Amino acid sequence: MFKFYMLLPALVLAPLPAQATLNWSFTTASQTNYGTQGTFQGSPGSGSVIVKAYSTTDDATNPDRFETGTLGSWSGGIGVTSLEDGDFGSAPNHAFDNDGNSTDEKPAGDVDAAVFAFNQSITLTSLSIGWKYTDADISVLAYTGQNGSMTTPDNITGKSITDLLSSGWQFIGHYMDLNTTANPSISPSALINPTNVSSSYWLVSAYTSCASSCNSYDGNFGNDYFKISGLTGKTAPPPPSGSVPEPSSLILLTGGLLGWRITRKNQLVESDCKISA
Repeated sequence: MFKFYMLLPALVLAPLPAQATLNWSFTTASQTNYGTQGTFQGSPGSGSVIVKAYSTTDDATNPDRFETGTLGSWSGGIGVTSLEDGDFGSAPNHAFDNDGNSTDEKPAGDVDAAVFAFNQSITLTSLSIGWKYTDADISVLAYTGQNGSMTTPDNITGKSITDLLSSGWQFIGHYMDLNTTANPSISPSALINPTNVSSSYWLVSAYTSCASSCNSYDGNFGNDYFKISGLTGKTAPPPPSGSVPEPSSLILLTGGLLGWRITRKNQLVESDCKISA
């Protein structure tokens, strides 16, 4: 019993286990058509993720609103074919893109996107692309439930990018000039989410300024074509459960318990000795 109490300070000071690194790969050996969504299994312990394809092809309003697209995968990763991109698999529109060379869709028309619905809360840390044509600029959002909410965050049909920002989605960042993992000399896989936001729902799209603040004259819009080959993240830290004592308080508490136990044991020994006498 004495040894147990001696171990208590060590147990109190023992470091918490580190957050596990999680990986998901979206490459396939041959062309695969998933329809509007596909399910992908991550590395051991990562769990699965459902990927849903969308594109802002509903141009009845301004800014344009999301409609479902077709999700496909290739050796370079996943891409989205929108209702206005033509036949599935036709290059380069089978990738994530933002209207190519056209300028009449600025700042948020024909923007391909994917919503990643994980089976647990994830802190995404990086994104890799395995194929690109001309340029690869991306925009990233996460659903946090701040500034509004959605009953089904992975269903963004009928909403514009700006609608999402008032429906619980949070802008994470724009990441420009990504290069493929096979040729990372310009810019390797993007390190994203510097503030360590955690969510079960993430949105990655071809670049649009409306993910933060719409700019109709934005020269970065257009000519982005890329496929996402992988995501990396870590498990979200557990939420705090009430008041947690500081380590110093825990040490004092443990020391007090240890002292009480020793004192109590000595008292019992002295009492036994007096009775025997």
